[in-house]
Parts: sequence; structure tokens; C-alpha cells
Amino acid sequence: MRSSIAVFLLAGMALASPMMDRAKLELQARNSARRSNRFRSSKDDGFGNVTATTVESTNWSGAAIVTSGVTEVSGTFTVPKPSVPSGGSSNQEYCGAAWVGIDGYSNSALIQTGVLWCVQGNSYEYEAWYEYLPAALIAYSGFSVTAGNSVTVAVTKTSSSGGTTTISANGRSASHTFSGQSTKLQGTSAEWIVEDFTSGNSLVPFADFGTVTFTGSTAIINGATVQASADSPVNIELESNSGSILTSTTISGSTVTVVYQ
Repeated sequence: MRSSIAVFLLAGMALASPMMDRAKLELQARNSARRSNRFRSSKDDGFGNVTATTVESTNWSGAAIVTSGVTEVSGTFTVPKPSVPSGGSSNQEYCGAAWVGIDGYSNSALIQTGVLWCVQGNSYEYEAWYEYLPAALIAYSGFSVTAGNSVTVAVTKTSSSGGTTTISANGRSASHTFSGQSTKLQGTSAEWIVEDFTSGNSLVPFADFGTVTFTGSTAIINGATVQASADSPVNIELESNSGSILTSTTISGSTVTVVYQ
């Protein structure tokens, strides 16, 4: 990546453990670097802000609608129980995240919310979080999730400098409202993503998450509610540094299914 920004932690932020602490910092570093991220078309090997049916990314997998006028994105998924990938070590930490967001595909803005997971040996950790770039990822206070929980997440763009994130699970919900942000939301993409991320210049070990299925995947675009399959969606596959495709994505109606391969 050509550029990145400094990572700032909010004073007094409570972290679940050293493992989750590192994962949060690494995800924030990756999100900061995303402002120079590129997607590669798997059809013609072109680079840039592509609108091909399928593209490859070093950190994203899932679906995106690239358009204008996006004001809301939502979806529901079951938190996976991650596992050490084939050939991995039980002494190594492996992580991943699932989220929905507005912007970030073709610009430097991004408002998002989702769940982060990590596994190391027999230890598992999960965190529900929200973020508005370039500020640091923040955990929802007093809101916990674990593997098997059905989680509904939504982001709403209320202005060019603000929006709301919401998460619901286990009969409870939490939200956060942003306003007066320096990075301006353009509303040019809606995303349903499973993500790997980096620490420094290297990808962190990516956990085998099995399958993450986003249901009820809809967006409000120019006042109309559309499904994830509408408006020529981009199918994003995650490609390792060695060139191997680590995930596959299918988009059908309002369902986005991301499978670890």
C-alpha cells in the first residue's frame, strides 16, 4: 500500500485481552491502509475502481454495490467459530471480521459495524465494534457476542459528515451516532464483507471461519430499498499473497454467502 495514517486509541478504552487488543490494532491499521487499496478484476486483470462482476482483494471478501446515493446498509449473519487453518499452528493467533459498511470500496471514507473474532489454540474471543475512518475501531460498551449468535448490523448515512451504526443480538441492541466527522461520506458503495487485515505491511494469519452468510442484505439507494444482488453487484474474492484464492462468494437476492476455501 502506498500510504497509511497513524492509529489513535481512545483514552480509557477497555480491551478484552492482549489477543483482542492486537487484533483491534491490526484491523485499524488495515482499515487505515484501505484508502489506497486496489481491487483486481479476475476477468481481465485490470486495476483501479473496477465494476467487473468478480474482483480479487488482498483483504476483503463478500459483496459490494458500487453506485451513488447509498444511505443505509444492513444484514444479518451468524457469528462463526473460527478454527486454525489447515497447516496452521495452535500457538499462532488467527483472526477475521465480518461487517457491513457504506463507502470504502472506491474512496477513503468508511462507516462500518460488525464482529471481530480470534482463535489461538483452544482460546476464542469475539468483539462487536463500530468505526468511522480515520478514527480507531471502538467496541460497543457492555455488548457481547459469541459463536452461534445471530447478529443484525446496520449503518446509516445521515449526512456527509455523520451517521449511525447499530448492532442487535440476543434480544439486545446497541448503537452509536457520529457527527461532525472530518472524512466526508460520499455514499458511493454498500458492502457486506468478511475481512482479513494486516499488522504493519503483513497480513495477519487469517482464521478459517467456515461460512458466513449475510441474510436480509439490503441497502437504501436513492430512497429505494434494494437487495445485495441489485445494480450489478461486485463479487469480491480474497486472494493470499501467494495468489491463492482463500474465499468464494455467492450473491443471490438478499443473501451473500462467503465461504473459506
